[in-house]
Amino acid sequence: MQNMFHIGQLVRFAHPSAGSADHRIYCVVCLVDQDHGERLYRIKNTVGIERLVKGDEIEPAALTAVP
Repeated sequence: MQNMFHIGQLVRFAHPSAGSADHRIYCVVCLVDQDHGERLYRIKNTVGIERLVKGDEIEPAALTAVP
């Protein structure tokens, strides 16, 4: 399985949930392989909030984005 994102890449949520308008920029911290072949990404923002997300939940941030 090929990585969609790499460590250090700036990303944002592709479709923030209706209750959470999370438009912050996150950085990919590490890749996590699951037993059933699914790849997850640990992302972190500048405040220190970490999340574990699937590749289809995030998208690359703009080239001008600042974390």
